[in-house]
Amino acid sequence: MTKSPNQHFMTYVLLTMVGLYLLNLVSSGQINSALSLNSDKIITGHQYFRLLSFAFLHGSLLHLAGNLLIINNIIYPFFKHKLSPTFMLVTFCISTITTGTLLLVCYAKVPFTFVGSSAGFYAFFGLMIIYYLRSGWSTFISDLSYQPIYNNLLVWAIFVFFLGSIITSTQEHFTTFSGLYAHSVSFFVGLIMGSLIPTHLMINKPNSNT
Repeated sequence: MTKSPNQHFMTYVLLTMVGLYLLNLVSSGQINSALSLNSDKIITGHQYFRLLSFAFLHGSLLHLAGNLLIINNIIYPFFKHKLSPTFMLVTFCISTITTGTLLLVCYAKVPFTFVGSSAGFYAFFGLMIIYYLRSGWSTFISDLSYQPIYNNLLVWAIFVFFLGSIITSTQEHFTTFSGLYAHSVSFFVGLIMGSLIPTHLMINKPNSNT
């Protein structure tokens, strides 16, 4: 069976993240050091590429596995028939850069280093909300008729949003970095971008997330 453009796109994204993680391991952390969201190196060293590159990095195997599962099993199945690979990549990049920039503004007085793709993919949770607001409550109910509520992608997205925010914020003690803040910024980027998408470009195949 021939893969769709979206399938190729998702394969490239996942392989990039896995490849960078492995390279970081064999280089004893040099990859993360060179590409992470390091507030000092961005502000004083003007290494602005870090505002995007950090979203393709991960701090641990568990971190990597968790994000890949979310991208591959929640985000991709929901949007594979709704958005083009180009728009998905643009959304991810805009969300990453916006979130990274606002993290620098919020935590300017507390130097920090951060890696992780959640700053980019939480925007797609916002896009899910826009999709259902436009397509109507009946579409959500129709989707549930094809699968139990505990397997609905929007329900899982909401669960991941709060769980991921709580875990990240607790680990950082809400001082050097707040997961809730970062994830909320990314989520709102998705809401804004979703509001700007013409309806016919986002709602073209009802029940395609089942």
